[in-house]
Amino acid sequence: MGLFSWYTKIPLPILVVLYLIAGLAIGYTFPTSEVTKALFISGTYFPKTIVTFAALLIFNLLAAAMAKLMLFHKGKAGKMFGLIFGTYVTMGLISLVYVTFWLLGLTDIPYVLPGVETPGPMAWLAQIGHTFANVLTQQPLLQALCGAVVVGWLAGKYPVLHPIAHGFIAVGDGILWFFKKLLWYYPIMIGCLAMGIPMKFGAKGMALYGEGVLWVAIVTLTWVCLMILSCKLVTKRSWKQIISYYGAVWPTGFGTGGSYDTLAVNIISAERDLGLRPDVAEVSIVFGTVLNKNCSTMSVLICTVIVSKLLGIPISLTEILMLIPPVMILGLESPGIPGGAGYFMSPIIAVLLNAPDQSVYVTTFVSVFSGLVPMFSTAGNTTDDGVVGALLQDRFGHYIGGHEEPAMAMECANEKGGA
Repeated sequence: MGLFSWYTKIPLPILVVLYLIAGLAIGYTFPTSEVTKALFISGTYFPKTIVTFAALLIFNLLAAAMAKLMLFHKGKAGKMFGLIFGTYVTMGLISLVYVTFWLLGLTDIPYVLPGVETPGPMAWLAQIGHTFANVLTQQPLLQALCGAVVVGWLAGKYPVLHPIAHGFIAVGDGILWFFKKLLWYYPIMIGCLAMGIPMKFGAKGMALYGEGVLWVAIVTLTWVCLMILSCKLVTKRSWKQIISYYGAVWPTGFGTGGSYDTLAVNIISAERDLGLRPDVAEVSIVFGTVLNKNCSTMSVLICTVIVSKLLGIPISLTEILMLIPPVMILGLESPGIPGGAGYFMSPIIAVLLNAPDQSVYVTTFVSVFSGLVPMFSTAGNTTDDGVVGALLQDRFGHYIGGHEEPAMAMECANEKGGA
């Protein structure tokens, strides 16, 4: 008991890095050991379990968030949800186009595969539409996303269904509590999964994993800088408020690797540092925790290139562009748990890329989308939620009701006056 208590007091980023290094070292040094193979296989059990129950988990979490919005914000719930949902969808699309340009500069993937005719604009749009339609109609996760929004809205809107709404909220809180209690296992799982990279792919695998982490760091950090600048330009926040918010939330998101584990700190800092009204902070950040995974989706496309190289699956810019619509939608439903985007998106990406062995593709993807990758991704995801809240309050406050807090407005005026 004392040893476990000591273990849980070690900061999560340190544990993740230590287990990641240890896993890579063991997999590289003892690639044929039966113990190494057993440890790697044990690390796949948790992500496989999450994928199995993905639709159920997503349905409850999103229905709970929708029910909360309807119960606690009543008349303005529809307006707030529409604005928030539209903002996160737009942000998700922009971020995927953004990372696609980065991939052209960072990688050597061709525009099209050799021997494959370049599709024209209409053919390209038709392919995207076909991919989008297949994912929308055939993937239970997307059906769970749509169903949860409708069910949560109905349960929160009609008083006779309020007991169901409270039930969803209780179940959703229970799911988050469960994942929080399992946070101690995450570094151990990362260490076990990391063994598979050098065990299967040797030094090449380790080099490609390091390259992927570097790409993720470059793309997400430059995105964060652009979001900070955007927050200053399009909202009434001062530099002091923005830097204070990022200084509190970015390290927390990086340290936990999961949006849900950053939720409490994010709401508190958004109210205290960014000066958001409690109703705006709670709605934008709670829904952002569920719906906004834009930095994760950027990392998913990067990891797709890395995994395709590891497994020898041909990939070009055409395939990346085909993946943008489904990955954008999947970003609205991936749970904010460490590595969640890798668990939930990799099976669908394997199908869309026609991976020869989808099981191998998924386990390899989860191995690559681990360690530092979800940490950089979460830090970007969570801080974007506060920026959306500031935009919502400053630019659409008249539309959703309520007024800017006088203290915050005065601080902004003082800051601008002294600048």
